[in-house]
Amino acid sequence: MFAALSRRPDVISFAVGAPDPALLPGQLVASLAADAFAEYGNSMLQYGQTRGFAPLLEKAHSLLAGRGITCSPERLHIATGGSGALHSVCMALLDKGAVVLVETPTYGPAVKVFRSHGAIVVGVESDQCGIRPEALDAALAQYDVALVYLLPTFQNPTGRTMSADRRRHVADVIIRHGVMVVEDDVYVDLRYRGEPLPAFWAFAPQNTVYITSLSKTLAPALRIGIAAMPVDLLQDVLALKQGIDMQTSTFNQAVAATFLGSEAETAHVTRIVESYALKLATLTAALEKHLPPGFSWIEPEGGMFVWLEGPSDFAADTLAARGLEAGVAFLPGTLFYADANPPRNRIRLSFANVPNSEIDRGIELLAALCEAS
Repeated sequence: MFAALSRRPDVISFAVGAPDPALLPGQLVASLAADAFAEYGNSMLQYGQTRGFAPLLEKAHSLLAGRGITCSPERLHIATGGSGALHSVCMALLDKGAVVLVETPTYGPAVKVFRSHGAIVVGVESDQCGIRPEALDAALAQYDVALVYLLPTFQNPTGRTMSADRRRHVADVIIRHGVMVVEDDVYVDLRYRGEPLPAFWAFAPQNTVYITSLSKTLAPALRIGIAAMPVDLLQDVLALKQGIDMQTSTFNQAVAATFLGSEAETAHVTRIVESYALKLATLTAALEKHLPPGFSWIEPEGGMFVWLEGPSDFAADTLAARGLEAGVAFLPGTLFYADANPPRNRIRLSFANVPNSEIDRGIELLAALCEAS
């Protein structure tokens, strides 16, 4: 309900974690589809293999290699979006009562996915570099853990990125305990400054399920997710997928295969990165200009989110409804914790979906609410 209200045309919405509609490449997708038909013919309208469309699997293998993921092609799978990959992995690994460890805070919808499979979700202490190795070690010793869920790069909701050194230390803990990690890496291409880091997979390749997608770079509606995982787990995942949707759309996969590695991909991703970088700069300038004392944030190196922290007595969850009335939408931080009593003084701001011309005004409205709270 809140998400629907936040999409009202009279509301400046920092609530929706989706690409800018103005940057969705309709003409490009139409051109890619025509090129795909010329390349693959009517075969792209037929049923296909559950593991994925062979040309896309080949392109995906090259894409992941550039992120430090060097694995055999037999470990790759094309899913129906990153969420489809996550659901299938959960079906394969989680029984009722299984324990899943997550960062604090973490991506709220993933917590719902884990709980829908009967899992018990436990938040692990985290800092500005992500999950703390010592806290993870203690939690793994305390619980019989089925999997650990991490977003190491441009995390949703905080925007933080786990350093290479932290990834290495976390991987050491993971390997020592012999537990499986799901690495959610859907924002990795949206980097505005700093140097790219190897995926967490590179530090623990036998203990990691890597999930990414084209939803943030090409189009969410194509529902193209890419997953890499151990072969024995992949066999279970594919058997389950056959009973769910048989395969991801061959047509959409053919369009994606035509996109990846092309000049069009380079040009389009460059365009969206430049646009989002400008929006982030506008947002941080507006925060500095309008927010009252006592509020802080860290500018992320990429992604779509800024995590705002207010004074200890600030209650963001009670402010959300008033924000809609005032014409600005945001998500209170309480939505991103697995704990029963999360901090109430945090806000997630998603800037990618907001027109650049409306960002300053939206933050001005938000700041007035914070001042009056």
